[in-house]
Amino acid sequence: MDNLYARDMDCDNCKGVVDQGKADYKSGSGLPWVAGKQTGAAEDRCDSGIGSMNEKDEEMLREIQELSLTDKRPGMAESAPCWRDFVSEDGDTFLHLAIIHGATDIVDQILKNTVEGDQYLSSQNYLKQTPLHLAVITDQPQLVRHLLWSGGDLGLRDVKGNTPLHIACEMNSSCVQAISECSTRLHIQSLLDNRNYNGLTCLHLAVKNRHYQMVNYLIQLGANINAQETSSGRTALHLAVEEQDADMVSLLLVCRADPNALMYNGCTAFHLTVGRDNHKIQMELMNVTDPSLLIMNEEDYLWEPESPEKELTFSYDDCVIGGHLLSC
Repeated sequence: MDNLYARDMDCDNCKGVVDQGKADYKSGSGLPWVAGKQTGAAEDRCDSGIGSMNEKDEEMLREIQELSLTDKRPGMAESAPCWRDFVSEDGDTFLHLAIIHGATDIVDQILKNTVEGDQYLSSQNYLKQTPLHLAVITDQPQLVRHLLWSGGDLGLRDVKGNTPLHIACEMNSSCVQAISECSTRLHIQSLLDNRNYNGLTCLHLAVKNRHYQMVNYLIQLGANINAQETSSGRTALHLAVEEQDADMVSLLLVCRADPNALMYNGCTAFHLTVGRDNHKIQMELMNVTDPSLLIMNEEDYLWEPESPEKELTFSYDDCVIGGHLLSC
């Protein structure tokens, strides 16, 4: 993976552009980025298990800790211990709870008592979160690896349509590296193409959250830089303009984002600079956008600036207020 991080992306300037936005990078970490732990977001996402353990749950957790190490065998499910049947009031299994509470020893015991491809590993709670979702949310990349090696399913979605990879990219988490290490290139590319229920890909989420190093890395992994979100057809470049993120616009252009890509209404990224006070973004996009696309037809404008001297005209001449005819 180290070679993948260091590999140039057909352009010598990528690294320089990315270096302009290193708010999410820690020097000497050995990783292309270091996730700034988004504690609030993580707590919001996994509140289904936090604080939901009662004395009975804790007793069951102690029982899991006492499980004997056994070999995985095909008939394991038939003779499975009672911990497999436990479901909390939030729909969490003991594997969910062990991950939420960082009980890695318990997770290891559970994984040793399951077989590869066991559906238990992909159980979803009432928020449709799998153990992999929670391992990502709690930023435990090594647990992500263990779950994937044991047969965890990366394709399952939570209630918002997010896969574990969506969440990892949104959180700027090193779990992205763990997922890519345990996946084939074709598999990771198919995951990157998935859209959540808001129509956003992993790259879109990274762009909207200004994760420069993550964006660079996802493009190296094969993310479609010109993929459109489904609500209005915006690409990553359109989203960067909406965020007024000049560094992200520069990065995407260097990485060969198409400045001529059109939204469903015919707008290029340049058109989104109209009415936004960022001359740098506007000039950079003007220089690379097809001149024939710079001017939109009058009927395509979403709004027109009103002249202060423009007279108001009414299509009705019989308006009555309080029994009196209104005259203009």
